[in-house]
Amino acid sequence: MQDTDVIILAGGLGTRLRPVVDDLPKVLAPVAGRPFLDILLGYINRWGFIRRVVIAVGFMADKIIGEYGGCGRYNFEILFSREEKLLGTGGAVIKAVAQYTKTPDVIAINGDTFAEVDFEDFVPVHLKNGAAMTIALRQMRGDNRYGTVALNAEGRVVSFHEKTPLHTDGLINAGVYVFNRELFDSTKGADGGAVISLERELLPSLLSDGICIRGYVFSGRFIDIGVPEAYNVAGEYLFGATDSGLARHLK
Repeated sequence: MQDTDVIILAGGLGTRLRPVVDDLPKVLAPVAGRPFLDILLGYINRWGFIRRVVIAVGFMADKIIGEYGGCGRYNFEILFSREEKLLGTGGAVIKAVAQYTKTPDVIAINGDTFAEVDFEDFVPVHLKNGAAMTIALRQMRGDNRYGTVALNAEGRVVSFHEKTPLHTDGLINAGVYVFNRELFDSTKGADGGAVISLERELLPSLLSDGICIRGYVFSGRFIDIGVPEAYNVAGEYLFGATDSGLARHLK
């Protein structure tokens, strides 16, 4: 397995979670008595081919850096890609890739989302298929918080659909990506100055340019703590059941 750097997107304002967590950045919101970012880093620590994690920070960056700067608890080094102005998820990825990552392919994950994706399968599938990017997708039913992603018979992404007020069924973007770093070279604004959304702007633009993006459908646990309703049940969801052994791996 080739070494693969990871970017954690942790720079957002977290406005929807502010009613219950108003003094911390979203990734430090306590879940089962621990910062949510601890849970993500603990999960990443399972995979021995990950040697470098870049945390893209913006809002309340000092609190995140203060908590994890010089941290020696994990099998990888932790670096920080700091945004002086918020760049959006796409701009944050572009900046982090250009300035802090080194591996040919890079994983990016949302810092407010836990997705039980097997990276030892996810990355090799991406490399075997020869896609420029592979997105982890999960089937969801009756939820209007997410847009949906359409695949063709070969597993290639053919379209992205914005969320609607209606409850819908379909494959959603779980906020976990692996991509060839050449997608974000200097010709695409890799100086880190662009303010752009990965989900709403950059991905549809890549698709319209004919870039090959594939879907990777997984069935493991998934939770986005970005709203109080989900945040309030996150601890029980992640640690309350042990049938898959997940709780053991997150400690």
